[in-house]
Amino acid sequence: MSATCRIFSIALCLLPLGAAQAHPVHATFAEAVWNPKTHAVEVALRVRGLDLEDALSKGREGRVDLDETEGVDALIGAYLDTHFTLTPAGGEPLKPDYADKEVGLVNTWLYFSFPLGEGRHPGGCTLRNTIFFDDLDGQQNVVEYREGREKRILAFEGGTREVAIGGAGQ
Repeated sequence: MSATCRIFSIALCLLPLGAAQAHPVHATFAEAVWNPKTHAVEVALRVRGLDLEDALSKGREGRVDLDETEGVDALIGAYLDTHFTLTPAGGEPLKPDYADKEVGLVNTWLYFSFPLGEGRHPGGCTLRNTIFFDDLDGQQNVVEYREGREKRILAFEGGTREVAIGGAGQ
């Protein structure tokens, strides 16, 4: 066996060791879009299903299963009420209007919206996203916010729990 082949073989053997020691990434991703027809900010949030089950299971007897637990949608809605809110300028935080979920093998998509009402606009609103902040060290949450042709990437991590979403036309 040549020296190059031996080095390559050793590297292949050591590769799993490096991967096992790597810090896992804890992140969520959301798409939030202002819909002027419904007067609402509509959100699709992707989370890791196991992380959501862990968060929903805290303080409960027995483990929550996204597919099997009775009343799981109410649990998800209550979790979102606490950890994902939109606050209009000078107003009280709006709780999300939870609509549905799609449970996959690894990821789960949660769908909800924040109806602002006719004649209102998200300009000056603040988005709060603390999904899994209490549960996972190093949690990072990203929201891609779109309003018309404008797009912003909002990052939530560490001390950043709230971000102004802006909005051009009011």
